[in-house]
Amino acid sequence: MRNRIILAQSTTLGQHFGGSATAAASDNPFVRQAGKVPSVTAIAAVIRSNPQRARELCRAAGENPDAWMPNNPL
Repeated sequence: MRNRIILAQSTTLGQHFGGSATAAASDNPFVRQAGKVPSVTAIAAVIRSNPQRARELCRAAGENPDAWMPNNPL
């Protein structure tokens, strides 16, 4: 078995979500752009594929995650 050294390093939001910081913002379906409504289809796809990531993207866009993804007890 090989010993591996893992170095802790800080990451930017762009690195965390993939791509550069500007690419991460443009790939975020929750971001409201001037005159445009967020894409409900893209938001639904992110919520289905990775709910935790969807909550993080929602917070990063300045939106309330509970407004988009209410905690349904059912």
